[in-house]
Amino acid sequence: MKKSLLALAVLGAFAGAASAQSSVTMYGRVDLSFNKAVGTNLKGLSNGSGSRLGLRGVEDLGGGMSAFFNIEHRFDADTGAQQGNATTAPGYGATAVNRFWSARSIVGLQGNFGKITLGREYTTAFLGSQLIADPWGWDTVVSAVPGSGLNQLLTGGNIARVRNDSSVTYNFAASGFSFAAQIAESTDAINAFQKKPYNFSAGYAAGPIAVSLGYEKTGLVAQAAAYWTTLNGSYDLGVVKLGALIGSGKTAADAKNQSFMLTAVAPLGQGELRGSYGKLTTDVAGPVGKVDLAKGFALGYHYALSKRTTVYADVVRNTGDFKGAAAYAGATAAALALIDPTRKTGYDFGLKHNF
Repeated sequence: MKKSLLALAVLGAFAGAASAQSSVTMYGRVDLSFNKAVGTNLKGLSNGSGSRLGLRGVEDLGGGMSAFFNIEHRFDADTGAQQGNATTAPGYGATAVNRFWSARSIVGLQGNFGKITLGREYTTAFLGSQLIADPWGWDTVVSAVPGSGLNQLLTGGNIARVRNDSSVTYNFAASGFSFAAQIAESTDAINAFQKKPYNFSAGYAAGPIAVSLGYEKTGLVAQAAAYWTTLNGSYDLGVVKLGALIGSGKTAADAKNQSFMLTAVAPLGQGELRGSYGKLTTDVAGPVGKVDLAKGFALGYHYALSKRTTVYADVVRNTGDFKGAAAYAGATAAALALIDPTRKTGYDFGLKHNF
């Protein structure tokens, strides 16, 4: 009896130590807006920026090293429907697969050596260059689908993958400099790429200045391996933060894609005024020649009611061939049928709450 009590006491002590060294956080976002996207005349209530629910945790392993994990689910807040079905575009398996943890499912180690991450993770080119160049962060009607989002086309070039499954990612940052690299498996239970996707980013930020470079090869191969390179920078003047991005790459069909985007973000009251302008072109071999896949501007005002709650309004106009962009990206015939190329303006009025 005494031995049993002693064993229980020891186990309790270890459990207390483990809980003291570990932390798990539940977080999320619910974001809905009344909107009309570019490429459609339909108006209604839908996600503004990807409603989500996630868990993340860190365990102190001692010696300056810790283990971490992050799993994140995406859903449509207007209906409660799950997001994250696998596409049947080239490079994927033919069977659609439900992804409950569609945004992220990673585990890793971090310490003085940097951070090593395993699992379904954002590409380093996306996080390190493409995403931060966009004042909207690929959110709202400014980057909405179907196939008509302006800023996601300008920063991603209609080539970028955003996330890779079955990946290994390394991140390191010191004294304002940052570097990250990722490589992923070419084949697994979902994907069937011809080659392993890989990407990297490098950046520097000090005071009002920030610059970064992103490069990725997607693993899609035809006449040439698809790749996308972006260089972006910003300067914060206090009254306004000015930014610019240029992008260049090739699609799996060997078409040359190039883009640029100019941005401005200005604090105004308890919110910020956002603006951007840019263009994405593709140069298809043969008689088609150069085509503007995206061209236009976006304006928005996002007002903080609190640290967690924001109301916003945006307007975007895309006069490029965004239906052609969706076709080049491998959209299905059913998805293309939903896109009306005469509807070039979109808008939204939304409410976002983070928790």
